[in-house]
Amino acid sequence: MQENIETTNSQAQIQEADLSNSLIVEPVQKKERIEVLDVIRGFALLGILLVHMPVFFGSPAGYLTALGKNMWPEMWDTIATSFINLFVQGKFYTMFSFLFGLGFVIFFERAKARSTSPKLLFSKRLLILLIIGLLHAFFIWHGDILVAYALFGFLLPLFFNRKSKTLFIWAAAFIFVFVSFTGLGVLATSILDEATFSAMMQPMIEKMQASLDNSFLAYGQGNFSAIMAQRTADTLFGYTQIWAMFFMIFPLFLLGVYIGKRGVFQNIEANLSFIKKAWIWGLVIGLSMSIVKYIAANEMNHLFPNIHSLIYYVACIFGDTGLSIFYMSSIILLFQHKKWGLKLKPFGYVGRMALSNYLLQSIIGTMIFYNYGLGLYGQISPVLGLSLVVVIFVGQIYLSKYWLQRYQFGPLEWAWKSLTYGKIFRMKNQDKKEIENASR
Repeated sequence: MQENIETTNSQAQIQEADLSNSLIVEPVQKKERIEVLDVIRGFALLGILLVHMPVFFGSPAGYLTALGKNMWPEMWDTIATSFINLFVQGKFYTMFSFLFGLGFVIFFERAKARSTSPKLLFSKRLLILLIIGLLHAFFIWHGDILVAYALFGFLLPLFFNRKSKTLFIWAAAFIFVFVSFTGLGVLATSILDEATFSAMMQPMIEKMQASLDNSFLAYGQGNFSAIMAQRTADTLFGYTQIWAMFFMIFPLFLLGVYIGKRGVFQNIEANLSFIKKAWIWGLVIGLSMSIVKYIAANEMNHLFPNIHSLIYYVACIFGDTGLSIFYMSSIILLFQHKKWGLKLKPFGYVGRMALSNYLLQSIIGTMIFYNYGLGLYGQISPVLGLSLVVVIFVGQIYLSKYWLQRYQFGPLEWAWKSLTYGKIFRMKNQDKKEIENASR
């Protein structure tokens, strides 16, 4: 009975105040938005840029991680890399995964009010996102996350009418499956000695080393055709890991669905006690498990799974999710104070057009480092990369503010919405004269 009341209340609140777009949900009118969510999205985009920058400037993460190589052993570069690995890596895709699930609830409720086929409308929206993701991955940058979000998102309607307890059970079940598979991998390799297993893996190691070498040649010195070929190879290599991404991402979708159905963001004041508890536990669990993750990462062998591998992946789940919750709840609590709200507002400009800014980061990064741009691939250290992140993100703040003073949506958000509903939406903001005429 309580679950039914909770669901009914959340649905009423959703109709009353739309949560606006996450990275993956429909853009809405300014008057319908909840500003703190825009700020969270903007902050998440800063974290995404921090994680992506080393890959942009010349560290093919998948190959380097698997081969256990470190391109930047200098002290300050090690400190910068350690900071990213401890406090940033894994925390912000987690944030966007949560926002995806949250946005699904909002979009689906609105779709039910506007369409007799809300599932079809949601599927159409995901199909468009999938196309955007594929274009991004194969023609701009191989580190795309949109394809995975779109594919996994097709499962979300199966969970829309589930009770809160059921959502948690399913999330826990997916995590358990992932941890079990990792444990079985550790068990299987423990039967063999490392030398035997390494011999079995030698062809794969050689292939990865060749791909690593080719990436430097292609991105740093190659023509457009060579870069396209390497980007395609890197993208396809990433898709071989998509099954593992599902077990890391989809439980966070379900957490977002739970929060959306509970109506936390629609009525923050009524949920402050819940948010403060999330802040405390997010910090305690997230920080402690992120430290465990960091230590385990330095001890594990990515080509020869061992007990440190199992510890690492378990710590990823709790550490990344915990600190992500801590970051989000910190922003919500700070935003309750007017002074902090004004200080955080610039993040909201970026967050209001999150999809456009996400792809813009890839365009800027590849144009700076790939050979068809400035050709600086492999020539920038992590410390300099951090400085570049600040410059790019500040530029995005000013560009987003300028754009939103003139238009209701970011360019990709507008195209996505128009394609989903099959009609052209007004993009420009109304000027004062138009508002006065409309009110007569």
